Amino acid sequence: MFPENQLFFRISKTLPLSSTSMAAVNASPAANLLRKSRLFALPQALNLHPENPTIRVRSESNTATLPHPIRASIITPRSSLLKGDWGLKRPLPALSTSNKSRKPVVRVNAIDTFEHVTDFESAQDHTVTLRKFQELHMPMSLPARANYTQSITTRHESPFETHLDNTATSEGIDKPGARRYRHTGPFLPGLSEADFNTYLKKVQREKPELLRKLRERFATQLNTERRKQAQDNGEELEALAPVQVTDEDFQKYLRVLRSDPGALGLAIFDLLDLPSGLPVPRERFGPDCYQSPGTVLSSPEYSVRGPPSTHPSGGISYTRSHALTYNHPEHGPQVYQRPAEARVLRRKGRFKGASFRAIVGVGGIALEDGEPKTFSDPNAPHGITYFDSAIPGGAKYYVTPYRAMMESDGRIRLAVHRAEPQTRFAYGVQNYQKPEAAATTRSDSSRLRRRPIQRLDRSRTDSLSEPLPLPAEPTEDVARNLMRTLTQR
Repeated sequence: MFPENQLFFRISKTLPLSSTSMAAVNASPAANLLRKSRLFALPQALNLHPENPTIRVRSESNTATLPHPIRASIITPRSSLLKGDWGLKRPLPALSTSNKSRKPVVRVNAIDTFEHVTDFESAQDHTVTLRKFQELHMPMSLPARANYTQSITTRHESPFETHLDNTATSEGIDKPGARRYRHTGPFLPGLSEADFNTYLKKVQREKPELLRKLRERFATQLNTERRKQAQDNGEELEALAPVQVTDEDFQKYLRVLRSDPGALGLAIFDLLDLPSGLPVPRERFGPDCYQSPGTVLSSPEYSVRGPPSTHPSGGISYTRSHALTYNHPEHGPQVYQRPAEARVLRRKGRFKGASFRAIVGVGGIALEDGEPKTFSDPNAPHGITYFDSAIPGGAKYYVTPYRAMMESDGRIRLAVHRAEPQTRFAYGVQNYQKPEAAATTRSDSSRLRRRPIQRLDRSRTDSLSEPLPLPAEPTEDVARNLMRTLTQR
């Protein structure tokens, strides 16, 4: 037995089973040390959401950034960083931590391996992405089918609303119209054959408990029907005694359920707490098909891709709405916030399909360009339709994000549109232009200086309308000239 195993074995023998307070008093010094250690308070690693099996060739990399973090990030104070002390079993080398970054962050894969080393790696990928996303000041929305164009904007719905932020054990789950984001049972369309067989064996082991719950459900149904009948007959509801379900009545109820697939399907989804799948028209159901009930998930998108693996917010933002004022020090409150820079990762394609839209990166998140599907766009940023190696630092342009959602598998979906010229001018940023287009850019900048900047406390029509030029002559002289011209004709 390894020394660590012997230590945990002795610690477990010293812990009493009476209460937590008594355990803290009677535990050994090593047990109290582990109890107060921050390292042992780290959460367990999450399981990465498996990809759906497909026959298509898919390129994967073991060193690529995961769609969401599965281990906690660890930081250390500056004084401890100089010594290589991270609160682990042994110090970490400075060559892989402090020499590579001014603020290093690591994630631990294994505290102690067979070779007596600490397996760790840098956690800057997800940590920096979180910092960049928080600089966007975006609230998280429930996933919805969005049309990424400037003309259609999806409706924002916060996952922190009282009637949506529920689970099976929430207090307000029984209120009318309450929805939730998680079920205790698995999503059946997302299970493989092996996982489905394993779940069937688990259900078979829990058969006595399921029959007891089904009997309680039958008793509740009988009591509800009896109370309704007594209310229709004008009887007193308080004098009614609860219905006693006999074994014969319960067996008869089971035979009725087996003969009615629609009723049995609703009972199975209710007992096993399974999330319902896609709504299928009734005329497409066969006589032996089990119909699933309507979804109670917080978003209809979860019926297609399955319930979320985490909270719909992902814990990356706790802002509930877009009710923020972006106050510019010179131009006052603005309609839009400061534009974010988007880097072109893949240019547009010339044919329609999955590879037509350009792929850009905003704040460490890859997304599609949110413009209409037209290849010949005269107002497109430079470098988005074709590759140009002369652009310093690569092709980039400024966008305004307006929606942020978390997918069921933990991926962040960001919706943006290209920043308007007045918004870019207000914050002093411009897209890259060719040297020969510098004269046109200067003329546009001078025109924007004469045109008022959009403000939140000013109507859109007033801010966009140009002031009318004053007449060069007095009003009376203009009227006399007009009358003289009419009389001559």
